[in-house]
Amino acid sequence: MIVTLHVGTDEPFMKKAARMGVGRAFIDTKICAMQRGMADLIWGAVPQRYPRLRFVLVEGGIGWVASVLRSMDHWWADHRHWMEPKVDEPPSFYFKRQFWATFEDDRAGVLTRELIGVERLMWGSDYPHTEGTFPHSREQIAKDFAGIPEAEVFQMVVGNAARLYGLTA
Repeated sequence: MIVTLHVGTDEPFMKKAARMGVGRAFIDTKICAMQRGMADLIWGAVPQRYPRLRFVLVEGGIGWVASVLRSMDHWWADHRHWMEPKVDEPPSFYFKRQFWATFEDDRAGVLTRELIGVERLMWGSDYPHTEGTFPHSREQIAKDFAGIPEAEVFQMVVGNAARLYGLTA
């Protein structure tokens, strides 16, 4: 089973914007809420208890993933003996086994693909939303994937999603 966490699943955007202001609400919804969602699942031992579940972090970008996982792994190494619930493996283990993340315009994230695992990353255009890449998707792909091996680009743009969802690439 695939569980999808989409930006804004934590609180309606307009309610958050009224409370925080539009700029802060956008960043919180687009990035911070996704970080909290991933961390809550892993620290709550959900992937550990349900190893066949698959989690997709949608539209939250990927530039933050390697840094957050490194911080979580460090915290786990120092404090796992007293933390509850018990998480048996480092958080990055669960991410690399059960998580995928999507992005639209995230060169920084693409450059961290080796730390995250290129097989866990999926590009999307976010069509037809204005914060997506349409109608300039081809140009954005060329910019974000400049200098990246063609096989890895194919994997992130087509192959990973096809494999995850059981589609023909």
